[in-house]
Amino acid sequence: MKVALTRPVGKSEPLSGLLSQQQISSVICPVLRLNEVAVSDAAQAMIHEAELAIFVSPDAVRYFSQLAVPLAGHCAAFAVGEGTADAIQQTLNIKAKYPKQPDSEGLLALRQLSSVEGKRVLLVKGKSGRPVIAQTLKARGAIVDSLAVYERTAVKDTSDSWLDHWRSQQIEGIVITSNSAADAIFNTQSSASKDWLAQRTFFVVSQRIAEHVQQSYNIEQSQIVVCHGPDNRAIAGSIIDYTRQQGRKMTQSESQTKHTNTQQTQRAVEQTVASHQAKTRVSKVALLALLVALGSGTGAGYVYLQQQQQLQQTLLANQAISAENQLLSTQLNGAKSQLQRVEKVLDSLQGDVTKRLAEQQQNVDTQLMQTLAKAQQQVSGAVASEALYLQRLATFKVAAEQDYLGAVAILERLLESLASESNTAVVKQAIATDIATLKALPKPQTESLYFELHGLLSQVDVLTIKTKQIPQTSVSEDAVLSQQVDDWKANLQRSWQRLVDDFITIRHHDEVIIDPLLDKNEQLLIRAQLRAYLTQAQTALMDQQAGIYFSALDGAAETLARYFDTQHPSVNAMQQALHKLSRSEVQRQDSVELATPAAVKGWLK
Repeated sequence: MKVALTRPVGKSEPLSGLLSQQQISSVICPVLRLNEVAVSDAAQAMIHEAELAIFVSPDAVRYFSQLAVPLAGHCAAFAVGEGTADAIQQTLNIKAKYPKQPDSEGLLALRQLSSVEGKRVLLVKGKSGRPVIAQTLKARGAIVDSLAVYERTAVKDTSDSWLDHWRSQQIEGIVITSNSAADAIFNTQSSASKDWLAQRTFFVVSQRIAEHVQQSYNIEQSQIVVCHGPDNRAIAGSIIDYTRQQGRKMTQSESQTKHTNTQQTQRAVEQTVASHQAKTRVSKVALLALLVALGSGTGAGYVYLQQQQQLQQTLLANQAISAENQLLSTQLNGAKSQLQRVEKVLDSLQGDVTKRLAEQQQNVDTQLMQTLAKAQQQVSGAVASEALYLQRLATFKVAAEQDYLGAVAILERLLESLASESNTAVVKQAIATDIATLKALPKPQTESLYFELHGLLSQVDVLTIKTKQIPQTSVSEDAVLSQQVDDWKANLQRSWQRLVDDFITIRHHDEVIIDPLLDKNEQLLIRAQLRAYLTQAQTALMDQQAGIYFSALDGAAETLARYFDTQHPSVNAMQQALHKLSRSEVQRQDSVELATPAAVKGWLK
């Protein structure tokens, strides 16, 4: 048997070697090529988030390794078959789990993939592969991210050239490892080629491919052999087993044919002998000689028949080789003619290409110069706008807010923006003068005073309010009963007084309470009043209203002294702080005139 190996480039050589060891000839003819699929950055991010990684083929492992993006340390790897698991071990140095049944169904039957709800699963596969793994895992609640790293494409648009070559080589078996390969092989419109394919034996690596070939291309089930597995040894073993079975069938058929011929010869001899005995009596020696002669003739005829068959096969093989050589010669002559035409076309186009490139280069240079000129104008306009904005902002900081340090920072930024501009010496000199002037001015205390008032406001709720303690009731000595009999009148009066006290109580104290007691609501109002005075002082400080500022501080100090315990450390500290704030300077500084605005205005003109 002669077999056509159709796996992609570089994958059929090991299988061809295994078949050669068993005296089975093969023809390597790839019908598919593998192309890398570009993977986006977002797809690469899925690799780091994966908890489970499933590889559907060794090619998926190989193209995945080219991404140079490692799996997370906690990610478990799974393979469809043992060959893919070996590729994962050798390429990624990861031990992967794989099923005994090397297909998608066997993989999904693994115990580790039965409970995957909520887990992130990365499915590394080829483009347009089977969706059964992704669909099943999604139905089990997993979050499946499919990562296509390669795709299969047919080497040629049609299979006519392959089929012609195979027919000339007398191919009897064809190895198919994917549905895509089957589609590429049967991609022909020739009815003769289809009839020829229908008589071949197809060695497929899975029942799924067998069903596809049988249903899509009407191939008889008897013409399809499902191999023991997808790896080279399993395919070679299936082909060898099939060849041996066919050899035994042929041997049995030849034995039956020889046995039939022998029986027919013996019957002819017996009939001849009987006829001859009826006519004449022949000696036993003559009869024996006749039998030997007939047996020798039969053996010589069989040998001659075998030689004729071998000679016929040799002639057919020579004719096929001659036809193939003639076909190759015709193709070579056509290729030479086409190459000559291409060379002529290239020579004629070379001048046009050179001319067009020169024109395009000139256009590009012109457009580049125009773009640079526009960009320079835009940059100059942007710098002028920025300089005007920074100058106005610095003026506002000085005149309205008296924020001299802020104005200095803005002028320094303006000086940096004009560093690469021409004719800016006067502006830079004016900016330097203004920076020196502003740094020499005394810094207003507005900000520090504001934050100090803010600190006092945060202490209002913890200050101790001054309240009166009710003294203990004094006990009159007259309320004590006397032990003398003569004091019975006084004792009677005292007893009566005690009886009256059970209904009406009048308490006597040694000191007089003048200030009323403060309840909880009144205390809240007092704290709110103190807080209002401090907030009013803050607002007046920011508005530079000195009169309102000092009046608010006086109100706060008066409230503090009247209602709060001045002996408490926190109250005493706030009194001292208010006294210090009342002596602070809050008047505006004299207006400062900057030289920068006039210089910038002159530069812009």
